[in-house]
Amino acid sequence: MKRFPKIVLLLMSVILMILPVVFGLMLYLETKGAINDSFLDSKKSKSSLRDKPVDPSLDHVSVLFLGVDDSNSRRKGGQKANQSRTDAMIYTTFNRDKKQIRMVSIPRDTLSYIPAVKYYDKITHAHAIDGPKGSMESVESTLNVPVDYYARINMEAFVEVVDELGGIEYDVPFNLDEPNTEDKGRIKVKKGKHNLSGDEALAVVRSRKQDSDLERGKRQMQMIKAIIKKAQKTNSINKLDDLVKIVGKNAKHNLSFEDIQTLATSYSSSIVTIKTEQVTGTDANFNGSYFFNPDLENLVKLSNKLRKDLDLPKTNKKQFMNYLMTQTYGDLMPYIEVTKKSLKQGNGQINKSDSADTVEPAIEPDSQESVQQPSEQPSVQQPEPSAEVPQEAPSQEVPQQAQGNEAQSGIPNEQQPSIETY
Repeated sequence: MKRFPKIVLLLMSVILMILPVVFGLMLYLETKGAINDSFLDSKKSKSSLRDKPVDPSLDHVSVLFLGVDDSNSRRKGGQKANQSRTDAMIYTTFNRDKKQIRMVSIPRDTLSYIPAVKYYDKITHAHAIDGPKGSMESVESTLNVPVDYYARINMEAFVEVVDELGGIEYDVPFNLDEPNTEDKGRIKVKKGKHNLSGDEALAVVRSRKQDSDLERGKRQMQMIKAIIKKAQKTNSINKLDDLVKIVGKNAKHNLSFEDIQTLATSYSSSIVTIKTEQVTGTDANFNGSYFFNPDLENLVKLSNKLRKDLDLPKTNKKQFMNYLMTQTYGDLMPYIEVTKKSLKQGNGQINKSDSADTVEPAIEPDSQESVQQPSEQPSVQQPEPSAEVPQEAPSQEVPQQAQGNEAQSGIPNEQQPSIETY
């Protein structure tokens, strides 16, 4: 059985966040046949934001990592994997020249355009509507960057991995009372330092009742570091052989064995910098449902960092659908059907021959998605579309300029990659 360098396991453990160690094991432990068993080709063969398909052996590439709320109990209840919501979305770039990996955490309730249904909704619903393809297209719409590949894993795998590692040391920020993996009991953990079991660790990274979607993203990033710390121990690595079977039944992706092998060998050096970022924004309510409204300036800034990683031209806010939507309606509005005709690139004018009707959502919010949020958060109102908006021509794309405030890549020791958090 071919074994990839230890650093690859650590890197992929970081990248996959609450998808973490399992997919890394696929790189570290599995044979070609086992990897191919978890291969599930997406309908999306090439990003519409790419001129041609990418080759990881030659190009800088991106991978969207998806953690879904799929479990054995939910499958018994009739839920299919492609109908599950995403609890974690990590958009990741791999830059071959810099030996750099950048991860962007996208809050699950981010208000995002879903091309499959032609309206804005929570980005977590994109996967339930159209599977991995739906998530890939929604992330492209939100960040204005291509998604080349995806990897999806369910929460049962995360639980089993943490348990196999012997638990994860973590300082829980508040008292927890969350459903367990099977939705048949409660996970209760008191505030303070604990060695968390898999179920307890999952409750920490999924909970958002005590604070917010944004804070949950921060906890997920903290959990990354805790998993790295535990996975670095030789004894932990030796325990992982039994987890090979978990990958085959719980992970799906559209990376070929050759793609994975290329990524593993390209980023096997200890001189690898890992940068973490997060989509920021504000809380909002629409008809009693909570949404996370992303900040456009933050999206543009993130997009240009990611586009620079991928050696793509610089973008500007006028090239984002969110900009066109706000120019037309004053804000991002869920459940309004919008098309290329109703939101024209460059001026956002409404074509009066198109109606802008509110539609019934394909996915109804569940009880956890309608939790009470802080009393001061704004309420999103349904405005009348304006007849005219400023008619500004989109700026020409220019080569990406160096980011002036980028942190410098350090050279980590042989056991741990450099991690920079923004």
